[in-house]
Amino acid sequence: MLITLAYRVPRQEMDALLGTITAYPLTEEFEAAWKTLPKREGQHQPSYYSLATGLVAATGRPVKLFGEHALADEEQAMGSRMLLLTSDSAFDDRLRVAVQAWEGHLRDGRGVAGLAGLLPAPEKSRSFADFVTFRPGEVPVMPGWVFRTAEWQVMRRLAESPFRVDGRAPVVLSMDTDGSLLSWSPDDLVVNRSGTAFSMHRISARLTTRAGVADPVLCFDAHLSRISPQGAWAKSVWIDRAESGAPILRLPIRRRKDKETGEWRSHLDSAIAKILEACQLSALDIPEELPSVPGAIRPQMANTRFHALGSGPGPRFMLRLHEHIVSTLPALVPLPYEVDKRIRLAPRVKKYAVGGLPSAAVGPSGFRKVTLVCGYGTASGRERMLAELAQMTGRPVNPEADGTAVPLNERLDVVTRHCPDLLAHGSVNRAAHLESLNLPSGEDHLAVAWLETEYHPDAPRPEIDAKPHLRRLLGHLGTPAQFLATEPTVLPPKTTPPSPETKKHAARAALRDLLRAAGIMDQRILDAVIAGGRPHGLARKAMLVGIHARRQQTTATGTPLILTMVALYVDPGDLASCQTLVYSDGRQAWLPGGRGIAEFHAGAIGTTRLGRTGDKSEVTRGVVEERLGDLLALKPDGTPMVVFVDTLETRTIWPGLQNAHLGAGPLTGDALRAKGADVAIVRLNTKTNEVGRPVTRREKANMPRDPGKPAAPDRKVYRLADGDRHCWLFAGRSASIKAKGGDTGALFTRWTLPARLASHLAVPWHSYTGKEIVVVRSGSWAAEQLVGLTASLCEQAVSWDDRTQMPVPLHLAVIMDEDHPDYRTSGEGEEES
Repeated sequence: MLITLAYRVPRQEMDALLGTITAYPLTEEFEAAWKTLPKREGQHQPSYYSLATGLVAATGRPVKLFGEHALADEEQAMGSRMLLLTSDSAFDDRLRVAVQAWEGHLRDGRGVAGLAGLLPAPEKSRSFADFVTFRPGEVPVMPGWVFRTAEWQVMRRLAESPFRVDGRAPVVLSMDTDGSLLSWSPDDLVVNRSGTAFSMHRISARLTTRAGVADPVLCFDAHLSRISPQGAWAKSVWIDRAESGAPILRLPIRRRKDKETGEWRSHLDSAIAKILEACQLSALDIPEELPSVPGAIRPQMANTRFHALGSGPGPRFMLRLHEHIVSTLPALVPLPYEVDKRIRLAPRVKKYAVGGLPSAAVGPSGFRKVTLVCGYGTASGRERMLAELAQMTGRPVNPEADGTAVPLNERLDVVTRHCPDLLAHGSVNRAAHLESLNLPSGEDHLAVAWLETEYHPDAPRPEIDAKPHLRRLLGHLGTPAQFLATEPTVLPPKTTPPSPETKKHAARAALRDLLRAAGIMDQRILDAVIAGGRPHGLARKAMLVGIHARRQQTTATGTPLILTMVALYVDPGDLASCQTLVYSDGRQAWLPGGRGIAEFHAGAIGTTRLGRTGDKSEVTRGVVEERLGDLLALKPDGTPMVVFVDTLETRTIWPGLQNAHLGAGPLTGDALRAKGADVAIVRLNTKTNEVGRPVTRREKANMPRDPGKPAAPDRKVYRLADGDRHCWLFAGRSASIKAKGGDTGALFTRWTLPARLASHLAVPWHSYTGKEIVVVRSGSWAAEQLVGLTASLCEQAVSWDDRTQMPVPLHLAVIMDEDHPDYRTSGEGEEES
């Protein structure tokens, strides 16, 4: 049996676990007054966050404020338009004082502060179970606010007992205003050998549902939060006011450059500070200069810049957390996952076949000929490219300096181009230098560019990076691009150059990603999915489609939706007949993979015409339906289609993907199924706070000798034993944890690591991963056949040596978005990101 950090909350135990809740159903008069409040630029309404966080800070109790979108139909029918919630009993006078102080600050002398006078009397405290509708064989239905308020209650109970970890001093867990538990004591900080870098363990919980489970489900997770003592690269800060019973504040922090001194300063939300002062609590402020060692104020580093401590608490910590949960909260029932013996995976193959890529591997690209153009600026860059090509083909690859093409097989050539001016960072007229690549052309000929770029993680970033400009320019020419990093000639002080093995690994990854972008696919994928003597393998031609949808939050003009769709036509008997297709918004048609990716990178990212909610979700559904219809029209009638979607990205677009309406609401391919098409849908979820991270397995064989060491998940697919829906978990280990020395986090926690292994603190400690697979529509397939196909398409990637988070078509749709020149970019203005 596989053990995860997901637990069923038995309905008869809800009162004991969650306690009660007190609601203030806010009236239409309150809502009308709310709408008159001043709004920040770009806001539709005042932020709930600063008022709710200020109330938490002032009262030491959970507070949530919700608008109409989060209320149940019954609550809206009773006249509720907004809802203020807290646990246990009603507030004292601090509620009205805090609301008045917050509104006064927001108005800044404009208008009269009247919200406090419109606050209603609270309802009588009620059980959480009163707001839950239980349905036989279906997931429970709850208003949105129940999920987010119940978590605080559970975490408060979990913090009542000290956390015991492998014989060290028990850890006292402290709650913050977000409901997370922190290892706050200075003795529990994780510190590097030089005492200059600090991290803190953070535990979180989320109430959710699980397909086929009729009770709510609690999922826990843990992270290692990196602390930036003096506030650089921080967007949030923890503040301990050392007041008995008060949670540790977690507040947004902004870093702005002082116009006079040019120095960066940290600023808190002044509205929250006003609430605390009005409630006669200690003033809230951040000194201009923070200490170099974390104390009562701990800014959280927000991004992945270099840090002397690695991320992740490791799998041993996760197992200790599971033990702490079941001992402290025995009413929770771990969800049981059993091995599904019907599903067997083919062995993963890392190396190409002897002799390199066959000419048939070019077939899936959709082109008769593909040319790899290796653009380099340094001799070492050229050598690394050619060495990796030789490794792939099994023979020397030495193109002449005159640019003559060297065949790698009958349909795949390689040429080299020396073009340092084109590749240079900074203000360069790259369009003028593009001719130096001398790209081959033709409707049936695809050129793909492998380009050298100067990069080192510790070196200053160039003001103008060549990579996005080159990707866009080449996209206009129909040429997808990939890059090979070469370190600068002069490295920053105390910087270690990459090892030969690291450089070789980078070259191999870049080349394989280039082949992926070209649509080249070798026999390994087919071997992974075809029957091959295994039950439920793929034995017929099929169209496999990945749909990726993401909102771009960093634009100044609305929030566009990025919708990418990639299809993989699989012919189990003939690699050359397989095909990779990408939908092109510009051409309004399905194109061969490499050409479609290039066109996507050439244009603007996303459109505000599409969306995930409201009327825009209906438009999005119609667009996807039309594209799927065009795709099926390219192949003979009766070709079965399997659609893979990410749960988090798509469940508001297609409500039928949601657990509460699984299969009963709008779904991908509805119009096609109505016309008789064979369309199956597989939903995937990789969010550990919704799925529950695997922590160990319980078996008789192959168990570690150390009883405290977690047993890694097998290379198997596990089925949820309790549910009556088709729900599986594909658990595994990352490439890092399987590498030599990568299981340090299974042998020790970061608190118990021996001094002789202190260097391991600097590397990431990966925990076990798991992806939930739910068959929403099985079409003409057996459900376990679709699960096996999905797992196989994750287990054997197109280019990567190890498994991927998503099956191949969906993975390709995600990667082409992430490679776009405008992916998550925006102007930083005067705020430090």
